[in-house]
Amino acid sequence: MKQPTPSDSPERGDQAIRVSGFSYLPRFIGVDEARTLVDYFAGLHPLWEKRFADGHRSRRGATGRLTRPVYWLGAWQFAALGYYAEPEHLVDKCVRAEPLPPVMTRILERLRPELVPHGDDGPLPNTCLINYYGHQPKRDGKPPLDFARLRMHRDAEPGALVMFSVGQPAQFEFVYPKAATPEHSLWVRHRSVVIFSGPGYKDRLYHRVTRVRYGQEPVLGAQLEDFTVRRISVSFRHVPERYIYDLGELGDRARAIALSHVEALAAHSEHFQRQLQTLP
Repeated sequence: MKQPTPSDSPERGDQAIRVSGFSYLPRFIGVDEARTLVDYFAGLHPLWEKRFADGHRSRRGATGRLTRPVYWLGAWQFAALGYYAEPEHLVDKCVRAEPLPPVMTRILERLRPELVPHGDDGPLPNTCLINYYGHQPKRDGKPPLDFARLRMHRDAEPGALVMFSVGQPAQFEFVYPKAATPEHSLWVRHRSVVIFSGPGYKDRLYHRVTRVRYGQEPVLGAQLEDFTVRRISVSFRHVPERYIYDLGELGDRARAIALSHVEALAAHSEHFQRQLQTLP
C-alpha cells in the first residue's frame, strides 16, 4: 500500500492506504449503495445549526451558524450544547435522532475487519454527522458563496473516526498547527471511506477540508433553498445510550437551546414531532 508523505500536492486518492492510525479505502461503498445514499440524502432537510448559545462568543470571537448545513442521525449532538467539547462534557448534550438507514448499517458491518487495526473492535458507531458541502449561486451580480470547506479541528470523542464520502473529490488534509505544510494531503473521492485513530492522526494532528471540486456526476441534492450540493460526508461516532436523551429529559437550559432546532426539524420529521411531544 502507498505510504503517505508530507507534500504541498495532494495524492490522487485512487489507491488504498493502510498505515498505523490511518486507512483510506477507495470505492469501498458499492455503486448501488452510493445511489441509495444519494437518494436518502436528497430527501433530508438539513439545518444551518447555531454554533453558540445565548449569544455566547468563542475565544476567537466567532458567533453564528455552522459553515455548512448538517443533519445528525442516531443522536443530534447540538453544536450549541457542545457534546464532548470538554472532558466528561456528556450530560444534557444529545437529543435522540432518527436511526441510521439500513444501507449505512450494512456498510459499517462490512467495515468491521478494517476497524480492528485501529483498536476498535467493540460496538459499531451509533450516531453520525452528515455534512453538506456546496455553494449558494450568484445573486445580484455577486459571486457565489462557497461552503465547501471545513476548518482545522480535532474530534475529541474516543475511538476511531469513520467517514463516508459521496460526490465530488475533496482535498482532505492532516496538519500540525505550527507546520508550514500538511503532513498528509489527498483527494478523498466518491464512494470512499476514511478511518483514522490514535495518538498520531487523531490526537496530535488536526484535519480539514480545503476545497471540493466542481463536477457533473454524481448529481447530489438536499431540501435546501439556494444551495447546490457538491459533496456529502458522513462522520460516525459512538455515543453511549445513557447520554442520549429525549427532548423532554434535558435540563431546562439545554432544552431551551435545543427547542428551536427541534421545532425546525419537526416540520419535516415525524421523529422530531414525537420528540416535541416528550416536553413536560
